[in-house]
Order: sequence, then structure tokens, then C-alpha cells
Amino acid sequence: MSRVDVISTERLLDDRHHHHEIQDFWQNGPVALVFLRQFGSAFALKQAVDLNTSYDDITAAGANVVLIGLGTPIQAFTFRKRSETRFPILTTADQSLYRTMGLTRAWRAAHGPTNIAPLIGLVRNGVYPYQRTGDNAQLGGAFVATRGGAQVVWEFRAHRASEIAPADEIVEALLTASARIATT
Repeated sequence: MSRVDVISTERLLDDRHHHHEIQDFWQNGPVALVFLRQFGSAFALKQAVDLNTSYDDITAAGANVVLIGLGTPIQAFTFRKRSETRFPILTTADQSLYRTMGLTRAWRAAHGPTNIAPLIGLVRNGVYPYQRTGDNAQLGGAFVATRGGAQVVWEFRAHRASEIAPADEIVEALLTASARIATT
């Protein structure tokens, strides 16, 4: 499994121009760090919307989800409005966090033909790409860490743009990690 403690003191801006350290989000419970491909991606939008449907269950369990994307706070704010997410959104200007977490950057994987059918499916369901932000070749991933960031209990790395971490698996990992805290 991966380690998130190596990025714990990274300071990122949120969509309202406030600085946060990543470790701030796992102080009271487990956290899912969801690295979005880019704020303009239809796949990232779908992922945020899917996670937001479980917001009440996640917060009731004392857990949190943090969406991290390449771009500016204004682009993150636009993404918040489009996705209507209630989870924190953090921004980074470069790929250093993505590289540290072992997330792939590959133009062919981001734009290859295997992404066309899933993108058409999203568009048919009313989920559209928006303006490109950050690095259009960067792929995403997700990591669920226990309280204190001591251990990663679930992880996902995309190998093409259309692959997003399944929201139900993220929620299940967060709830399981929260249940472990309650029994200790």
C-alpha cells in the first residue's frame, strides 16, 4: 500500500483561496484523498457528483473526502458550482503530489480511443466536459487513509482518463476505517 504521510505537510489552496495542509483533513477520522484528472474533465465531474450522494453517510461516520485537482482556486470554485459538491476542494499548480502518489501522466491514456465510448455515455447522461485545466495528460486516483494518515487502507490509480475510483468502494473503505476507530 501507498503512504500518505509523505504529503502530510503539503500546503494547498482551496477554492476560496485559503491554505490547508493535507494532514488537517485526517485529524478526526479517515479521509479519502481523491486526485482528479483535471477540473474540466467530465469523468472528474461524475466522480464528484457520485461521491456527493454519500455526503451524509460519510460525514456521519466522522470521515471526509478531499478532492484535489491541478489548476487554480477559481477553476476549483467553478468545479464546485458545476458538481455541487460539499466536500473540500484543494488545488495544486504542478504534478509533484501526483508523482509522489504514483499517479500516471500519459497523453495516449488520457486521449486514447478507449475513452470515447465512456465519454459519449456521460454526455448522453448530461455530464459534459468543461474548459481544460492543469495538465490534460494527467490521470487521477484515490487513497483512503486512516485517522492520522497512519495507513492507506484502499487505493486506486487510473490507467486511462475514463477510469475513476468507484464512489461506492471509496465510501465502503471510509466507513470500514471509521468503524475500526469506534471499536478501538
